[in-house]
Amino acid sequence: MPLIFLLVPFCTLFALLMVSSSALLKAAPPDLPAPLTQSDPTSASPGAFRQEADVPRSAPLDRSGGYEAPIPTLMAGEGDYVLAPGDTLDLMVYREPDLSMRSKIARDGRVQLPLLGEVKVAGLSVRDAQEQIRKLYDADYLVDPQIYLNIASYTQRKITVIGQVTRPGSYELAGSESLGILEAVGMAGGFTRIADTKNVTIKRKTAGKVETIKVNTKRLEDPQGGSFQVLPGDIITVGESWY
Repeated sequence: MPLIFLLVPFCTLFALLMVSSSALLKAAPPDLPAPLTQSDPTSASPGAFRQEADVPRSAPLDRSGGYEAPIPTLMAGEGDYVLAPGDTLDLMVYREPDLSMRSKIARDGRVQLPLLGEVKVAGLSVRDAQEQIRKLYDADYLVDPQIYLNIASYTQRKITVIGQVTRPGSYELAGSESLGILEAVGMAGGFTRIADTKNVTIKRKTAGKVETIKVNTKRLEDPQGGSFQVLPGDIITVGESWY
């Protein structure tokens, strides 16, 4: 018998098997695994995905993490301190981390600053020096720069307390922290019995001029009475009570 007659029945049988298999696949689709359930429903709550959106964006963040550090403000009284040779300054320029630096004021009163070179700042208050540096950067290098100048260390940190205190004299301020006037009087042993705590004067050199400030320390003894910060170089005089 010719080979072709043997192949025809075989092909017919193969076609029937393929049609049957296709029908079975359509009729009984395979079972899919059940979807996984969340073990902690709270972790998938809408609030969990709003955490990043809820972070305030108004204040710049630390530049070290790819953001920008905010520019701090001068502490009360710090801006009035008159810079002197030997003081060490920290300079911070907003959005310009490459310009941030620490430099010591030389004997000639000048400090070395990025791009600007030598700038004379001795004899100026911290606030005035900060404004002068801002103007110099604004004139040739930056558009409306935000500058912060801070005293990292002082060449001398002495205050003088005289008048009606137990131990009048000059006292060295430790570190770079600010000191309240009541603490300064405490360093001098406190007020004498006849001290006029309402009549305390501070002589402070500001921008080449001596300024006299009167302070009622009696009022400062109240927790709500505020505070007054002394600066290196201040001369504090406690008056005498006449009654």
